[in-house]
Amino acid sequence: MVRRATRRRTRDAPSWRHPVKLYTHPLSPYAAKVRIALDEKGLAFEEIALPVGRQGIRSKPAELLAANPRGQVPVLFDGDVALYDSTVVVEYLDEIAPEPPLLPRGAAARARARLAEDDGDWLMGGAVADLIAETFRKPDPATRDAQRIEAAAAAISAAYDRLEERLAKSEHVAGDAFGAADAAWFLPITCAALCGVAPAERHAHLAAWMQRVASRPSVARTMAILTGALAKLTD
Repeated sequence: MVRRATRRRTRDAPSWRHPVKLYTHPLSPYAAKVRIALDEKGLAFEEIALPVGRQGIRSKPAELLAANPRGQVPVLFDGDVALYDSTVVVEYLDEIAPEPPLLPRGAAARARARLAEDDGDWLMGGAVADLIAETFRKPDPATRDAQRIEAAAAAISAAYDRLEERLAKSEHVAGDAFGAADAAWFLPITCAALCGVAPAERHAHLAAWMQRVASRPSVARTMAILTGALAKLTD
């Protein structure tokens, strides 16, 4: 396991009531979403990055398994509060540290933002998971399921088209400010592109949005963690 300690970047960022730990692995878009949220809010935390290979997490600590019956990352510990599922964790962070908000104000706007985030996690994320399973996890092309790859690529392309329409109307996925939905979409798109299914030339608004999001320090740090892990991957 790799442990990283982070420091608050802003003087007015709230202090935790308890020492905070975040279990991640460097290739997880869901863990990345939570890391980005913590960095955006300037909150200090200890990150415990689990060892990972092409087939997933190599070993899972008992503490993580006791807290999350799914055995997945991210898992956040804030004293006696143990949370899993990236959406739940980000909403918790938005409640205890409201500034800057990662969900908009107002019931209707927040509901729409949650739907947009969920689409990134599952509509896009599900198709990308299939693509990763047949490409990244199978280095030998002869072992791959071509039909599954084709179906995943078609679903990803359709998701790009939907996102392009949304971004033609606003600067970010859920409005004019960066939020949880942006993080939920950015990481799967990055993974899809690394696996050979990148946005097309017709996705001009999406491409401009990717550049805006990638320039944020919180996202740049997570991208450095991702690319560093990929460079060291041996199996």
